Amino acid sequence: MAKSKDKGPFKPTKLTLVAMLLASMLMLMGGAAVAPALPLINAAFPDQTFAVSLIITLPSLAVGLTGMVLGTIADRYGKVRTLGVSLVVFTVAGVASFFLDDLMLILVMRFIVGVGIGGISAAVTALMAEYYMGAARVKVLSYQVAAMGMGVLILEYTGGSLAAFSWREPFLVYLIGIPILLLCIASMREPAFMQASEGDGEARQTRPANKRLILVLYIAIFVCQTMSFLLPTQMPTFLEDDSLANHLDASTVGLYLGANGVMNAIVALFYRRIVSHIRPFMIIGLGFGIMGLGMVAPMVSPNIYTALVTMILAGAGIGMICPAVTNTLAGEATSSTSGKIMGGYSTFLNFGQFAISLLSVPLLAMVSDSIPDLFGIMGIVAIVVAVVFVLYCAKDRRFSSQASGA
Repeated sequence: MAKSKDKGPFKPTKLTLVAMLLASMLMLMGGAAVAPALPLINAAFPDQTFAVSLIITLPSLAVGLTGMVLGTIADRYGKVRTLGVSLVVFTVAGVASFFLDDLMLILVMRFIVGVGIGGISAAVTALMAEYYMGAARVKVLSYQVAAMGMGVLILEYTGGSLAAFSWREPFLVYLIGIPILLLCIASMREPAFMQASEGDGEARQTRPANKRLILVLYIAIFVCQTMSFLLPTQMPTFLEDDSLANHLDASTVGLYLGANGVMNAIVALFYRRIVSHIRPFMIIGLGFGIMGLGMVAPMVSPNIYTALVTMILAGAGIGMICPAVTNTLAGEATSSTSGKIMGGYSTFLNFGQFAISLLSVPLLAMVSDSIPDLFGIMGIVAIVVAVVFVLYCAKDRRFSSQASGA
């Protein structure tokens, strides 16, 4: 979008990075912005509880269904173009619900919002993989994970504040797409994929991607998001339960959820230092282990203090897993596949969020509606995944060292 003053390859500026990080804040915004208004929407559309719940989950489903397709389109027609069009779709469809009175039309708009997020996710992550190399890319992709975590916090708070007026106002949060679009127009151009001047540039453009490695990473982000999305959906119910000693009010619960996002962002910002000492697959294993220990804590001793431990440790685990996955995927990308690979990442990330919305009810029924036991079961699963990653990393050094090359 931005015009280069010379005919050389485009080099991203600080403004380019700001634009991409702001766009990254939107990647988890499907339900976050309007979630605080859900009780008001239920009141506006009585006896349609399930349909209203889809307002939160439909965007994730749409991203899951379209992410890889949109990534392939970005590879063919341009990542910056795809990002620009997706921001327009995101903004128009998001704000449209403010004006609608028909719940079915609102749900249609919510699905289209997800399509926009799918394009944003695939394009912006692919652009980061192409604009930057080596240590710079590790740093930028770590910033992206931090931006995603902080974005959810900021947008949930903004949506909650707007919900004080009515159920409609939170949909105005989607107007944030307009300044981000203008920043992208001012600061971005299609990447030339300049790695030919780097040591491994030509080899990286021609070598085939390790499909086995990519699939393992997709599964890792799916499991990670399934567990992480369980916390904001079930933890408030647990903490506000009158039967819990020292149960919390809604505002304090918000601080607990905030602690998760803040810890996610802090650990992600330190990823560059962590990866200089530990290989990415080992980092993923440690991330799942930390998350698992945190989620088991309420099952061992269900109280508000172990719940805080859960939120902090889970945030730390997510902050380790996500940048390790994105950086390793970026190492497998070329100019012709980065959109598709990152679109797949977006697909599995959002399918993980959507899956837990379907699985949480039967899983709760299995444990007699005990939320601490549900956390404990998922924590044990996370620990098993951690052991698998650590053992595999120790056993197959060739595979894990290739991941380190990201």
